[in-house]
Amino acid sequence: MSSRQLGMLVFLASLTVLFTASLVAYLVTRANQATWRSSDMPGLPIGLVASTALLVGVSLAQRQGLRAIRANRHAALSRSLWVTSLLAVGFIVGQGFNWASMIQVELETATKSLYVFTFVTLTGLHAVHVLGGLVPLGIVLHHNAHREYSSSRFEGIKLCAQYWDFLLVVWLVLLTTLWLGT
Repeated sequence: MSSRQLGMLVFLASLTVLFTASLVAYLVTRANQATWRSSDMPGLPIGLVASTALLVGVSLAQRQGLRAIRANRHAALSRSLWVTSLLAVGFIVGQGFNWASMIQVELETATKSLYVFTFVTLTGLHAVHVLGGLVPLGIVLHHNAHREYSSSRFEGIKLCAQYWDFLLVVWLVLLTTLWLGT
């Protein structure tokens, strides 16, 4: 195992602790609230389906790029990386719409609760990590533009793909927890 791979595993382990602690805090808060969500407040925004699809697309595009470079198909890798970037930005934009719809609902209801706050906080924590994932993705794009990857040298792409796969798994766990808690 390379030192970069070990570093990625340690980094992902620390993120797992962060997201686990956040979900535990959410569950404790949820369990201790008499009124979690008022009856006039709808459930989770339907836009989360689109956000999930975009994040699945990010992960698939990264995996496709990894397969491409293993076959020395640089143009296919480049397309995959740009698709990944566009889908990740689309996820952030979509989350903005989801937050806006939830905040609008909160402003229109008479009964206030922690429901919207925890939704925005948990999904916002995840979105910050998606936004942060654009940095290594940009680095991989830069290295690819300079033809620094090949079928025998692609660890940066592999590590980037691992990060995006991790974010997808965290998103699915987060979304499931929020859905079950509504």
